[in-house]
Amino acid sequence: MKQPTLFRVPKARYRIALEKEIHCMVADDLRRWCKPPWLWTHFPAGEARTELTGALLKRMGTQPGWSDFLIIGPPAGRLHALELKRAGRKPTPTQNAFLEAVRGAGGLSGWVDNYPDAVSILVAWGVIPNKIRVQL
Repeated sequence: MKQPTLFRVPKARYRIALEKEIHCMVADDLRRWCKPPWLWTHFPAGEARTELTGALLKRMGTQPGWSDFLIIGPPAGRLHALELKRAGRKPTPTQNAFLEAVRGAGGLSGWVDNYPDAVSILVAWGVIPNKIRVQL
């Protein structure tokens, strides 16, 4: 029989984060690290809803394809749009069209399918400080 060791670490078992979990982690970072004059919001248009709620939101003007996070910052109130997907998923054609429209209007946009890449984009855009380090 082999002697057990205290220094052997079992392989970590990571599960793929749900899209809503990535949204929450990004929102937590923005709450903590995003400083004025930056403004941001999460655009909650993708969750399952009742038919009545969906009809009401459509009647009120909710449009398909808008990115999950809309961020306004320097210079001169430039729009930044960040679409988050679950690992292995890609934006829909409508979401890609919105990302292109933001770029066409002079803004910055992007999409990612994991939390570390979301943090990297926010750092690159200057929304959060570059001292943020993702630890998995």
